[in-house]
Amino acid sequence: MNLNKLPTFFSNHISQSTIILDENDSRHAIKSLRLKSKDQINIIDGRGTLYTTEIIDNNPKKTIVTILNKKSFKADIPLQLAFCPTKNNDKNELVVEKAVEIGVTKIFPVFSQNSERRKWNSQRMEKICISALKQSGRYWLPEIHQSCSFTDFITSKHSEKNFIAHCKDAPKKALSNVVDSSKNQLILIGPEGDFTVEEIKLALKNNFCAVDLGNNRLRTETACLVALALMKNT
Repeated sequence: MNLNKLPTFFSNHISQSTIILDENDSRHAIKSLRLKSKDQINIIDGRGTLYTTEIIDNNPKKTIVTILNKKSFKADIPLQLAFCPTKNNDKNELVVEKAVEIGVTKIFPVFSQNSERRKWNSQRMEKICISALKQSGRYWLPEIHQSCSFTDFITSKHSEKNFIAHCKDAPKKALSNVVDSSKNQLILIGPEGDFTVEEIKLALKNNFCAVDLGNNRLRTETACLVALALMKNT
């Protein structure tokens, strides 16, 4: 049997020999996909393990499977995204979804002076992450952090290489020239109104490198994905 063609689910209710699907996944497996006892499915735990399993109880509210085999995958080199959420939450969800597909390991929502949105639903974003993880065939669930202020974020230790992208007429390096995908990296993307001069100065003071993403002025959600793609593949 081709394991890649098996339906993939997520669970963190894992014992030595069995796994329990939550109610949503149980309903999807039994009611939508019409899976039965003895059918096989893949399960990921978000911590680098893929389980090949067999359904032993096809209860549509609490499906139980037995573990047939498991395989562990190494964690990616840390790739971290910090961004100022846009006022359109659909775009924020798009950023999170695509960031998971690219292979980001941590996501930080940051509120700066010009931020248009001051709310962040970590629980909702974790669901977006899990869905994207299952769809993309990745095995490690990113850490979704609670929202914080620009100052609190910028003065905390994050990675070996920290970048801040902005549009001000000030010295900057091309991101493509300074990234190193073999190292722990973080990119900070600002709001539509950009970071303030004072915020940029504070970032530079805390060992962030100012970068640009090219000649065009990009929307926040576009800038996040362009930056991550460059950092992942350069």
